Amino acid sequence: MFDPFDEHKTPKDKFFEIMYHANKNLVIEELEDVFKRLAALEILAEDCYGDEVDQKINEVVFNRSSELEEVENDFYIHTMSNILTKNE
Repeated sequence: MFDPFDEHKTPKDKFFEIMYHANKNLVIEELEDVFKRLAALEILAEDCYGDEVDQKINEVVFNRSSELEEVENDFYIHTMSNILTKNE
């Protein structure tokens, strides 16, 4: 059974449990929003860095991994929250 307050699970673990158990249409809708935002960020990154986008991304992954992990967890939590709110 899914327990959103289980302290032994990461936001990523909880995210995938919700994705598996939530209404399929809500999950699709939320994932479409996530990918739309990702595409917009890709366009912005290309506008700012041109051909160096991949290099800049790799620098962030390598040099700012703890910050990246925090932001990634925030995205998991935000997306879960959106799905659970719409699912009620």
